[in-house]
Amino acid sequence: MKVLSARRLRLIPACIISAATVAAMASPGVASATLGTQCSGADITGQGAAVEKVAQGIWTSNFNTSGDKFACDGSQGDKLKPTVTYDSTSSGAGLRSWGAEFKSESEIKFGPTNAYVATAEAPNSTQQGEILKQESTDTPETLLTVPVAQFSLAVYVALPEGCTATSTAAPGRLVLSDKTLQAIYAGSIKTWGGITDGGDTVTGGGCAGDPIIPVVRGEKAGTTNVLKKYLGLINTGTLETASGNESWDALSEGKLNAVWPTALTGLVKTSVEGDAAEAEKVASIPVGTPTDGAIGYSNLAELRVTNLFSGSGNGAGTSKFWVEIENAAKGSGKKEKVSYADPASNGDVAAAGSANCAKTAYSNGANPFPPPSLAGLWNEVTTSVPTSPSPLKEKTYSLCNFTYVLAFTQYHLLEGKGATLEEATAVNNFLNFVADKNGGAAELKGNDYEALPKAVASKVVTGVATIGF
Repeated sequence: MKVLSARRLRLIPACIISAATVAAMASPGVASATLGTQCSGADITGQGAAVEKVAQGIWTSNFNTSGDKFACDGSQGDKLKPTVTYDSTSSGAGLRSWGAEFKSESEIKFGPTNAYVATAEAPNSTQQGEILKQESTDTPETLLTVPVAQFSLAVYVALPEGCTATSTAAPGRLVLSDKTLQAIYAGSIKTWGGITDGGDTVTGGGCAGDPIIPVVRGEKAGTTNVLKKYLGLINTGTLETASGNESWDALSEGKLNAVWPTALTGLVKTSVEGDAAEAEKVASIPVGTPTDGAIGYSNLAELRVTNLFSGSGNGAGTSKFWVEIENAAKGSGKKEKVSYADPASNGDVAAAGSANCAKTAYSNGANPFPPPSLAGLWNEVTTSVPTSPSPLKEKTYSLCNFTYVLAFTQYHLLEGKGATLEEATAVNNFLNFVADKNGGAAELKGNDYEALPKAVASKVVTGVATIGF
């Protein structure tokens, strides 16, 4: 265990160095020293998942204006206002910056300018181990995977020029069953006429025979992880890829995240990080290729602010809209009845609502959900398809998941790589604010996310309190 210097101990008010503090310093997985007083921390920056761009923008701004007990608006703690900023890159970039699958040592940094990492791809055991190896002493259970919000993954289309669509379940738009969604990304449904769920029809000269152009994130992305995890529930077999025959589950994580089935012909990959870049690419595909149309997937919150697939001139009755996804099914054959749900609580309008995930059920592979602690593994967490196991069905949107922030309980183990007590203090304060039901959690309402389920939220409140130096 690292012994704190006298300089470090002077930063801790003498009145709070107690037997409990000494015990905490000796316990693995617990903060190694009492933090500085609330709001005495440094200015910090976090980075990572584009999924969190909208949420982080709200939280980082309100952290210095909210009267919440965990915020720093000039009235709490030391009455200082350390700032928190967020750099929206990608889940992959965030994970690499802390040592998971990194290509160069120069990518790795742990100081105040990279104080926390956001990711929609919860690290698996290999990635978690790679991050922990960056510590001066590889100490288990010191890396926390902190769920901060639920998000819905919207699937959206730009139909070929001159084409429109309609369905019985969602007039003016398409609906996709789980089987059809999987078949599109596996490359076995290649044309718009192959989508026939819920009374789907695509009209316009030759539109039914036009190819579907799949647009995907060019970089390792959390949204890709969530989509592929879901597809793996629908198809548990393997698919031929340039990296060999792989399951959707294997393709969701690590270096295979950006690999797709070889049958997925016409694939277009983005060259700019982020969900907005993918939406822009999907919307622009018909330009210069008037007989083609595209499909993509993005976090609802970032997709809505692009104004490309909802609001005036878009949405139902136009060529650009997001689709509804199967969320319940019963019966079989001609007697099968399938229902579909929108990714947004308020549909495809311009104004923000909430991610339609309030009653979505989650699973954790073969293990109980939620995982026992934030120091454990969350990478198997996903929703369930309506028919697996039958007669399970979702009450709201089925293609939901969590986005996370990674932080440490013992930042001092990274002091040699730039981590500081003041940094740890600010991360602790900020994530306590994000987790508080009257703070950051309440601010998700009306911003196209959904707050955490109660069972998860309680674990987060307990877990973030252990973030320390």
